[in-house]
Amino acid sequence: MTKSRILIVTVVVVLVVSWLLSGILTKTPIETPSSIAEAKEALDETIAARDPMSVRGRRSTASEQFELIVLYGRIVDRNQSTVPALTRGQIVKRHVDIGDKVKTGDVLCELDILDRDAQVDAATDAVDVLEKEYESTLTLIEDGFDQRLNSARKKSQLSAAQQRLLAAELELQHTKIKAPIDGIVDQVHVNVGDYIETGNPCATILVLDPVYVQAYVSEEHAHQLNLGQEAEILLPNGATRTGTLSFVSRRGDLSTRTFRIEIELPNEDYSISSGLSATINLPTTPHMAHKIPASVMAMNEQGRLGIKTVDRDNMVAFHEIDIVREDSDGVWVSGLPSVTTIITVGQGLVVAGERVSVELRD
Repeated sequence: MTKSRILIVTVVVVLVVSWLLSGILTKTPIETPSSIAEAKEALDETIAARDPMSVRGRRSTASEQFELIVLYGRIVDRNQSTVPALTRGQIVKRHVDIGDKVKTGDVLCELDILDRDAQVDAATDAVDVLEKEYESTLTLIEDGFDQRLNSARKKSQLSAAQQRLLAAELELQHTKIKAPIDGIVDQVHVNVGDYIETGNPCATILVLDPVYVQAYVSEEHAHQLNLGQEAEILLPNGATRTGTLSFVSRRGDLSTRTFRIEIELPNEDYSISSGLSATINLPTTPHMAHKIPASVMAMNEQGRLGIKTVDRDNMVAFHEIDIVREDSDGVWVSGLPSVTTIITVGQGLVVAGERVSVELRD
């Protein structure tokens, strides 16, 4: 490279560096805020200076809603009766089978009566004779032909005969084993031809009206429940029934810190079987709440769940909320003013304290 070219390149480099340095040295430095407060103030001024952001919202009025405790339990039967024979004998008829519905007094099984009817007839005749003898004795005493001691003896004999008649009648009645309660036959224990002893079972009757939904509630919610309050029961087939809280245990489980509850559920048609699982919705303390779509909920800087609303001056506000309950078409929340405008579209683009333009929609 010739000296003249080197000189030209050197001059060009010097000129470029000088030009760059002149811009850096003469440029006014950018002012930076000296504190967080100044930074927030600068941001507020910027927000205030710009045109209001357009958002979409809807007016909402709070209504009284009950907080729901959702529990998972199981349906149980509280009453059953294993019906015994009250006398011995051979089964000659069985009138029921598993699954049959029975009413109080229905005959379940019949025993061979053998000579029991004859024993009743004989006891009846004996009572008739002794009644006549006793009446004759009373007449003789009145006429002075007999003594009162003989009258007392006849009365005692009559009483004994009446007792034997009653025993014979009961023995005959007991050959028909009857249902002591309404219910459904869950088990049969004998067949025709079997010999049954006194006290042995004929059938087991299950009481399925009502049934009871058994579940466990936390100690946090146990004190909020009241006996007699209604509960919604969701069955596995999707059916919904209404029951009544009938029992809250006064003894908690030390390991789980829960309390057993039972909800009485009418079951007149026996369509609900014992052992089914069930979902329980128990209403507790009422709250003034708004129904909102889950999509409008957001978190603030502290991680608290809340809703952005617009006040009368079209200023955005953030309200922390508590979820009262969840429905299939929305969420009921508390913590908002009783009447407010909830931002439904654009809430992620605005901040609390910002002025906005609101388009109201239903």
